[in-house]
Amino acid sequence: MSNTTLYPFQFNHIHMEIPYMDMVINIYPPWTYILTLGSCLLYLLLITTIFPLFKSKFTKSFAINHYALLFLYSLIVFVAAFIYMIQTEQITNWNDYVCVPVPNWLRALSITFAISKIWEWFDTAVLISKGHSLSKIGFLHIYHHATTFLLFLSIMNLPGGEKSGVLFNGFVHTLMYYHFAFRLPKLLRPVITALQIVQLVWSTYIWHITPGLCPQFKDFPRQNFIEFLIPYILVPVYCLFFFKFFFEQYLFSLSKKGKVSSEKDQ
Repeated sequence: MSNTTLYPFQFNHIHMEIPYMDMVINIYPPWTYILTLGSCLLYLLLITTIFPLFKSKFTKSFAINHYALLFLYSLIVFVAAFIYMIQTEQITNWNDYVCVPVPNWLRALSITFAISKIWEWFDTAVLISKGHSLSKIGFLHIYHHATTFLLFLSIMNLPGGEKSGVLFNGFVHTLMYYHFAFRLPKLLRPVITALQIVQLVWSTYIWHITPGLCPQFKDFPRQNFIEFLIPYILVPVYCLFFFKFFFEQYLFSLSKKGKVSSEKDQ
């Protein structure tokens, strides 16, 4: 099985081979910027203007179906990536996990996973339909949804980052969208947030070590400096606000409940 080409995403040239379709998409500036940075602006336009106009369309039935489909899709992505890791023994072979480019079928899955980050914009539409203001929805949700499409395009450039994305983000999103659609026990909610933080830190670490560990990618940071920086720019912000959310929702709220309970006992 042939492996995918190096560096499919660069701001000066997006070279995306579509597996099994004998098709290559080449995109050049300014369209590369319109596709990537423009997607962030398009999301902001949708949540401030378009989604509020059609919020009556995003019914409870729509929300359940939306979350259930994303759960099933995330589960498929995770299981496929996990089976690949086991069959190729990369789950125990560190160097192969980080350095071996993904096969064509996994690249096809990775492309759809990046596109699914646009599908996830409807998470915000559902919240708006419930009457949530953008301030109540919060910076973390908006920033995260605005930038993950760009992030998942960029991590296709290094195999360790790409595999970590579909494997670990696929797993976390399987749990998260199952919870949104069907509800998990309350005890497991902080576990999902903690796993989100862990997978972000882990994937960034894999991204960081790849050029030093893999000779074929050693020139990537120098030749594609901006593209290499993208995870370093985006992921720490995610982590910071996920930590903030975790402490406010699960640790501080527990301490407040404990304080109120003790006051009642007195």
